[in-house]
Amino acid sequence: MTIGEKIKARRRELHMTTEELGNLIGVQRSAVTKYEKGRIELKAKQIQAIAKALGVPPVDLLDDIEPELQDDEARLISAYRLASEEIQSAALAMLEASAEKNRKTPAIG
Repeated sequence: MTIGEKIKARRRELHMTTEELGNLIGVQRSAVTKYEKGRIELKAKQIQAIAKALGVPPVDLLDDIEPELQDDEARLISAYRLASEEIQSAALAMLEASAEKNRKTPAIG
């Protein structure tokens, strides 16, 4: 679900009109409609204001922004969760060292 769809669903859940939401966040009704249809990219400050007006944490509007995990990423997370603390610490240290090395290595091309 997109941010706009979440805004619209929550607004309707509260039996709130686009005009009422607009008044709460200081914009015209038409702006709210554009937010809900995804015609305007929302900035963090706007998302916070909308979330407050809708009585939800901002993260509830953002959940679907994160990309879906690839199969290998999901397997890695599952294996990590099942591993002992010792293995988790070693895996994390190895991944952080690799990431640091990659940040220091200039890209070729």
